[in-house]
Amino acid sequence: MKNNFTLLYVEDDNLVRENFSEIFRTFFKDVLSTDNGDDALEIYKNNHIDVAILDVNINGLDGISVATKLREDKNDEELVILMISAYSDRDKLLRAINLQLFGYLIKPVKNRELFDVLNNIVDTLNQQSIIKLNGEYNWNEKLETLLLKDNEVKLTNHEKMAIKLLIKNKNFYMSACDIQESIFKGKELGQSSCNNIVQLFSRLKKKIDTLNSSSEYFIENCYGIGYRIIIN
Repeated sequence: MKNNFTLLYVEDDNLVRENFSEIFRTFFKDVLSTDNGDDALEIYKNNHIDVAILDVNINGLDGISVATKLREDKNDEELVILMISAYSDRDKLLRAINLQLFGYLIKPVKNRELFDVLNNIVDTLNQQSIIKLNGEYNWNEKLETLLLKDNEVKLTNHEKMAIKLLIKNKNFYMSACDIQESIFKGKELGQSSCNNIVQLFSRLKKKIDTLNSSSEYFIENCYGIGYRIIIN
C-alpha cells in the first residue's frame, strides 16, 4: 500500500534504475533517483528522505561512502538505508558494519525478495510514525490518521490540525483561543470565535464516543485552562 514516505534511490544502470523506480512507486509516495553519489547527497540535503536504497558501485562517491555521509551529516538514525550490491562486492559491505543498515540485497535481485524487504521497510517506518495516545488510540504522525485499535477514525481537516497542534505542545495546556489562532490564522471570526474550538472538540468527543464505549479518552479538558493531549 502506498504511503507518505519518500525514497532516495541511487543506481548507475539507467534501465535498472527506471525499472526499479516503477516498483518503488507502488510502495512510496515519492521516489527521487539519481545515478551519482554526489547528486544523492544534494538530493538528501534538499528533501526529507525516509528511505535510501543505494547501489554499492555508483558514479562519484560509492554507495557506502554516501551512506556514511548520510549518517554523519544529520545523525539521522531513523533513516532506513538498504544497500544493493553484486555478489563480488560483499566484502565491501564490511565497511558498512557501523552504519545501521536495514539490510542488503545481492544482484540479481529477485522480485519476491525485493517485495518482502520493501514491505518490511514500510512496516518499520509506520511503527516509527505511531504515537501512542491514552486508551486504545494511536496517532500516525506521517499519515496524519487517528486509529482506534486498528480502525481509522475519520477526521475533518480542522480536527487533524487541532490534534497535531496538541501533540506539538504535548507538555502544555492550550486555551481554545490559542488553538483558534493557530488553526484560523488571520481570519476575522468575531469575539466569540474561540467557541468554534470548544464546539470542535465537543463534536470530536461525540464522534469518538459513538465508536468506543470506553470512558478513556486522549484529550484532557481542564476548565478555565485549556486542552492537553494525553500520550502514553
